[in-house]
Amino acid sequence: MRAAPTVVVGPVTQTDAHATIPDDLTLQLAARPAPLRTAAGALRRRSALLLRPDSPIGRAFENLILTLIVLSVASVILEATPGLPSWAKRAFHVEEIIVVSVFSFEYLLRLVAAENKTAFIFSFQGLVDLISIAPFYVAGVDARAVRALRLLRLLRVLKLQTHILENTVAERTRELADKNAALEQARAQLKAELDVARALQIAILPASFPVRPGCDGAARMIPATTMGGDFYDFIELPDGRIGLVMADVSGKGVPAAFFMAVARTNLRDLAAHYPEPGACLAQTNDMLCAQNPMALFVTVVYCVLDPTSGMLSYANGGHNPPYVRRADGSVDTLGGAGGLVLGVMPGVEYPDHTLQLLPGDRLILYTDGVTEAFNPADEAYGAERLIAEVKAHGDGAAAALVERICRSVTVFAGPAPQSDDITLTVLAWCAP
Repeated sequence: MRAAPTVVVGPVTQTDAHATIPDDLTLQLAARPAPLRTAAGALRRRSALLLRPDSPIGRAFENLILTLIVLSVASVILEATPGLPSWAKRAFHVEEIIVVSVFSFEYLLRLVAAENKTAFIFSFQGLVDLISIAPFYVAGVDARAVRALRLLRLLRVLKLQTHILENTVAERTRELADKNAALEQARAQLKAELDVARALQIAILPASFPVRPGCDGAARMIPATTMGGDFYDFIELPDGRIGLVMADVSGKGVPAAFFMAVARTNLRDLAAHYPEPGACLAQTNDMLCAQNPMALFVTVVYCVLDPTSGMLSYANGGHNPPYVRRADGSVDTLGGAGGLVLGVMPGVEYPDHTLQLLPGDRLILYTDGVTEAFNPADEAYGAERLIAEVKAHGDGAAAALVERICRSVTVFAGPAPQSDDITLTVLAWCAP
């Protein structure tokens, strides 16, 4: 028998069948497969990325394969045409080489990307892909007819696209639900804040009429929205007289409420320095014109009552004329209406008017939310109904007349939505 050749490894000499590798070289050799494993893993990840149908490059590659499948099957049909010229046959042969090359590349990609390569090779798709290209390499056999089986991939693609679409719809539905929940939370928070603002707005208005012998006053404001632009006020003046304010800001909601607060504050502050109603309105108008970025305006009727004598002086800035119910049941309209609204033009003068109240008289101040309340038939409540209520129920206390008028308006409007703020003040005077 021929002796086995010797192999020299380091300082040790043995036959190659029983060679012993030094420890340091063993460690070097053991460390070498790690980069190979890393490279193989990176290659598999890149291959999988190229084949992912939910990525733009994956969808483009999938569409290319489907196009070539259809083209390959169509070429089988066209090549069977009798009398096909030689150049066409050569073109089909070139087409066959290109298709097989691309399919081979795809097969290798799927094989590399597969975690279980044996399972992929013997799967239905793997066998069809292999059969469609193997005959060309083995014997140059045209296997385009076999590639017709690859049309079954269309079903898989459609199913996959449906699955992707369902996942997309589900994801968008979840996003929409989350956004709706966030909007609902924001709406609830906004409503809570507006409710607080409405409570504060109502709280700044006087809850009761100043206590004076022979005087009985009451008022109510019913906003059409969360916050209103109407306001009333009772102002105790330094000389013992009482100022009564009824005002209506243009618009509704938060902007009107802010302008209402500004107008009320200005008028209340100026009333202490300008005892005549006309002068007070003129100064208030100038201040509002200087601080009115939203170009709002306010109608105001401002009355000053001497509770001892019953003498009433007043000025009107474009507001509804007040009514006076006499003790005998008749109703008079206060003249002097038609002045310019406040906040539009500076330098406007508002003339003063006077009226002597008699014992048992009632002064009624209101906004157009009362007379312009509409029922479902789009019919306005109107001044006639208001006057009729004042005539019929004006003998009692001021609060009772306020309640009666508000209930009459509510019954008249019925289910129709409230179109404007409703504000009402009643003052009953008797000689002290």
